[in-house]
Amino acid sequence: MRVRALIAATVAVALVPVGSADAARLVRFTTKSGHVDAREPKTTFNEVHRDGLPRPQALPVNVMLPDGYDGKRRFPVLFLLHGHGDTYDSWADPRNGDIMHLAAGLPAIVVMPEGGRGWYLDWWSGGRRAEPGWESYHLDELLPLVLHRFRVRRGRRWHAIAGLSMGGEGAMYYATQRPGFFGSVASFSGPLSIQRPEWPSGFDTQGEDHNDVFGDPAAQEFYWAGHNPTALVGNLLHTRVFVAVGDGNPVRPDDFDNAFGQVAERDLRQHAEDFVNAAEGRRLDVTYDPLPGIHDWPYWRQHLTDAMHWGLFGRVPSRSRRWEFTTVSRHSRAWAMRFDFVKAPTTLAEFRRAGKVLSARGAGTVRVRFPRGAVRTLKLPFSVRIPGAK
Repeated sequence: MRVRALIAATVAVALVPVGSADAARLVRFTTKSGHVDAREPKTTFNEVHRDGLPRPQALPVNVMLPDGYDGKRRFPVLFLLHGHGDTYDSWADPRNGDIMHLAAGLPAIVVMPEGGRGWYLDWWSGGRRAEPGWESYHLDELLPLVLHRFRVRRGRRWHAIAGLSMGGEGAMYYATQRPGFFGSVASFSGPLSIQRPEWPSGFDTQGEDHNDVFGDPAAQEFYWAGHNPTALVGNLLHTRVFVAVGDGNPVRPDDFDNAFGQVAERDLRQHAEDFVNAAEGRRLDVTYDPLPGIHDWPYWRQHLTDAMHWGLFGRVPSRSRRWEFTTVSRHSRAWAMRFDFVKAPTTLAEFRRAGKVLSARGAGTVRVRFPRGAVRTLKLPFSVRIPGAK
């Protein structure tokens, strides 16, 4: 673990931009999804920034194209997720993320999707694991669409994901579920330890019922663990990780009036330390960036600035013959393998590769598509030789 040695003066209203905004372009497109229906009452949005968009159909996406983007040259990609109470446009809003100035010199495509107030997962919804299905939308529909529509560099080194608050949790979770795709992940003030005893009641203050989103903490403990970044750190063994968080102590004069921002960040500091301790225990490549400050945009702009200087596209292994992957998803991918369960898992499914052997623990029947195209249907637990492995 590396802890950044940052002084309080780095948290300031005037943040240092990476470059000039003149050459970057912001484009927007809208999508439809088979997993997120905006007409469904549980698909909650924040209406600000959505003026002029056809609510029942549109899932908007902002994309910042870097200087030199001409549709021919390939660039790295950063998926940048918003927080609860925000929208796809919050990172681009000059009053909030101000991404066009903050990251103007970043030589990467920055994708900022709509996430509603969905917590970046397929809701438990009484066991249906849908309604809405934000995880399935982002990972199975939007991600391939972005790769098709934009010129993205190949290789996991060039694929990063980051987010603030709810989006920080979402970024870390998505990185655990696509370890062969995302090489780096950054969380800013994210709830990274969602099985802390105070979190279910704290979660409910956000406007959603935790029983709808994650299920009952006891009866559906596996579903909570399967979306808890702290419980899934093993999936990130070959991923570069950056964690930034405040301590809840006001720095700017206006911060003293923001009681929620102070209380929230104090709790999220504990989340961050749970996660970092777990990551350190597994010897992850994690950089911890604890700062003074509260739960508010000036600090998240600083966190993103720090993450860009840390390096969102640092060197990572392009492939690995030794990895582990834990999931509760019915359909998932890890390291050029695809796992499709006949029925959605009702316990944590844990896969492990050790050289030529793939083993699994848990329950259920899964269809495994191996890297060279071979497909086998296997019942967990199992241990098999990987077809074609050398």
